[in-house]
This record gives sequence, structure tokens and C-alpha cells, in this order.
Amino acid sequence: MSKRTETLYYGSTPDEVYNRIKTNLMNKYYNIFMNSMEWTDLSREQEDYVMRKFWAEGQIAAFDFKAIDEIGFAPFSVCGIGLYDVPTDVLLVNERNVPGIPSNILKVDKNVVLGYFQRNHKPVKMMVEWYVSRMAQVEMVINTNLELHKMPWVVGVSDQDTTRARNTINKILNNEIVVFMSLDEVQNVQALVTNTPYIIDNLYAYKNNLESELLTYLGIDNSQIDVDKLAVDQINANNQLINSNAKGYEKELKKFCDKIQEVLGYTISVKTTTEPVMSVHQDMDKSNSNMEDKNETGGTL
Repeated sequence: MSKRTETLYYGSTPDEVYNRIKTNLMNKYYNIFMNSMEWTDLSREQEDYVMRKFWAEGQIAAFDFKAIDEIGFAPFSVCGIGLYDVPTDVLLVNERNVPGIPSNILKVDKNVVLGYFQRNHKPVKMMVEWYVSRMAQVEMVINTNLELHKMPWVVGVSDQDTTRARNTINKILNNEIVVFMSLDEVQNVQALVTNTPYIIDNLYAYKNNLESELLTYLGIDNSQIDVDKLAVDQINANNQLINSNAKGYEKELKKFCDKIQEVLGYTISVKTTTEPVMSVHQDMDKSNSNMEDKNETGGTL
């Protein structure tokens, strides 16, 4: 006999729910990543392909696609390594068997240019998946805690006292301040209370912290609306890290673009789509300055 699997949420198993949550979160951060950079002089298809490869593989090769007289992009495998662990020779991977893509070994920075999104040359997806897995686990615990708080009272009574017990509980649920019971009723009515702690608020805060860390890693602003004066230094440090990550990714991609122009003769450029995050004091000073300007020009507060 097969073991019965408990189902939750419209007949789905816990594993199915977890995978659905994880898939939704991965799609969310994939879209955030895909919109994080803006390219010029690339077609929509080229830009989408390059960003998808950075997401999944963290690297891509640019080459002169002579068959259609434009710049081409493709994954690559390393065939030779130099003194400082830098690829010197690569072979392009023709995933779709497209005619015209070079099939011979190419010299790096001579026939082909290699680009990376991160300094560690790792896929962006790798880090995102770790955070998403944690957030999905937290969501599952939140769901479990919520279900446990749906547990009804369990009242044990004798057959003779069922009606009287029901009437007593109805009085309690009807917000009566005082409920009078006979001594026999008190002895016969027993309530089982499930002492499940309510931890959803703490779990939700933990999930938000994970999301903030992930967005910081992606170089996306995740500053809090309510600023606690005691946490100003911590918020500013996080803002600096956001800016540092965003600038780091942009710097890597600009090196890629500069090398493409130098080696292949194609001019393309890239920039982040997010504005630098200012420190808390800068935000407050700017707000105060705007208020003073309104006062001087007769604006209303």
C-alpha cells in the first residue's frame, strides 16, 4: 500500500507548493535582473540574449558575425589558459546550429571578445537561487503557522452534557463578560488549547531581510520608508553596498563594450537603469531644501 501524502492548498502537496513559490520568486527576480541594464546599438533580440546568458551562465563571447555583417554573441568553451588563469583560446558553442558561426578555435582579444557580468565570472542565477530557496522555505513555514492557528477548540464532554457545553461555548463566543456554569459543568467540560506561538510577523520580517540582501546584491534600491535614527549608519552602509554592486556590474560590462570596439570595431554601450542611492542624510537635506524653497517662493506646506 502506498503511503498517503497530505495535501494542502487546493489539493497540492507541500513539495508542489514549495516549487510553485520558488518558481514565482525566480520569475520575479529574473525580470528585475533583465530590466537592470540598458544597452544601446543592440537589437531587442541581442540584448535579451546577452542578458539571459549573463543570468544563466555569467559569461558570453562576442564575435564578428560576417555571415550577416553584424556583431554576434554566443556561449563559449575554453580551449587554452594563459599565465594568469585568463582564457587565451575559445571555441564558440553553436546551440542552434546557425550557419555562419565560426567553428574553429578563436584567439581571445583577436577574433573574439569575452564578457562577464560579475568579477567572479559566476552566473547571477546561482546567487539568486540561494536566496529564493530560503525565502520559499520561510513562506512554507508562514503557511504552516497560519494553518496551525486555524485549529479549533477541542472540547471533551459526556453525552449528557453536550447541549449544555455547546450553549456555554456560544455564550463565550458571543462576547458575554460573565458565563455562569454549575460545578458539574465545570468538571465535565474540558477545553484543549493549542499553544501554537504566532510567529508570522517574525517570519515575514526575516523574509523581507532576505529580499533586501538579494536586491542589494543585484544593485537595486531597497531602502526602508521608515528610517530609525539608530539605524542610519546601517542603512547608509547598505546604500553604499547597493551603489558599489551596481557600479561593479556596469564597470564589467563597459570593459566588455570597450574591448568589442577595440577588437571587433562595433560600438555598443550599456548603463544601469537605476539611479545611485543617496545616504539618509542626503535625502533629509534635500527634503529640507525643497521645503525651504517652497517657503521662499510662497509655496504651501
